[in-house]
Amino acid sequence: MEFWHQKWSTNQIGFHRPVVNDLLAKHWSTIEANQAANVLIPLCGKTVDMHWLLEKGHAITGIELVEEAVRQFFDEADITPAIQKEGVHQRFTAGDLTVLQGDLFTLPANAASCEAWYDRAAMVALPSTMRQAYVDQIHSLCAPGSVGLMITFAYPQEQMQGPPFSLPDQEVLALFADRFEVTLLETLQLEDEKQRGISELTSSVFQLVRI
Repeated sequence: MEFWHQKWSTNQIGFHRPVVNDLLAKHWSTIEANQAANVLIPLCGKTVDMHWLLEKGHAITGIELVEEAVRQFFDEADITPAIQKEGVHQRFTAGDLTVLQGDLFTLPANAASCEAWYDRAAMVALPSTMRQAYVDQIHSLCAPGSVGLMITFAYPQEQMQGPPFSLPDQEVLALFADRFEVTLLETLQLEDEKQRGISELTSSVFQLVRI
């Protein structure tokens, strides 16, 4: 966890994108999330995707480990949130937007009651040893029938030190299939990323429905 605190404190946040993710914009309507759904966004950072989903009529519950990231998100949007301490977490709230600051894995199941979720770069930020716990936590924080949109990356892991870590499609199926209906929506070859010395990099987009 210290890794991410260091990244934010030194402004090494190349993973942050100042524009809405194009695969979110392309596929969100495909998964047919209820317009009134509260959308869970784990490891949200200060992504502007939260604003895009708010504009679609959703309530948002983001979860972010690093307090600096949360404060930057609200400052850059010129929003003053109400802040409430909840155990080892903090709840930042402004209208239909909530960001829970703290460790995703220590959140109690009743911390969020979401009917949809979105993962652009959360699961790929975790090493393989933490992925089962991630799936367990998504399952506990989302109601039955919740629909998720997840974007992954896969590459020969020995060619680059993560994060982002490689998350092959078959591992997604192995981790989620028992408790989610998994549908692969799209796979793309990412040619631009080969400059990192990676021989092949793909990005996959999944729809996951909690059983």
